Amino acid sequence: MESSAVNKLSQVLNELAVALTADESQQINKQALAEHITENELDEAGSAPSWLMDLLTAVNDRKVTGHWVDFKRGTGDDTNVFDFIRHLHEVLPIQYENNEESWLLTFPQLQLEACISLEGSCYKVSGIGDTWELEDALNK
Repeated sequence: MESSAVNKLSQVLNELAVALTADESQQINKQALAEHITENELDEAGSAPSWLMDLLTAVNDRKVTGHWVDFKRGTGDDTNVFDFIRHLHEVLPIQYENNEESWLLTFPQLQLEACISLEGSCYKVSGIGDTWELEDALNK
């Protein structure tokens, strides 16, 4: 295990946890967060894909992408990455919505949502309710 890889993912998640609990109404179990990383085998160098780090960093920095960002799936099995995302709401105070072809992670305290399109292999970080705004406007 390379500590810099662990530290990068852990650091982003710990910073995000602090931002999500700034009003102190909730506490984050940092041990559970670390276990979530380990259980999904994202604790080794290169195991967390760059697109996941970019998505989490954008949310943490409160930056909307403004457009869909394409990502490449791993050459092997992406199960661990997607399990990590699908169960992130169990260790962070966020909401998770499975829309079959896409997943919506809502960060109410930050007024952001992140949508991951499984069908299109892309993601988008938007203000809450804005993910489909442009597409809806174009379809009217």
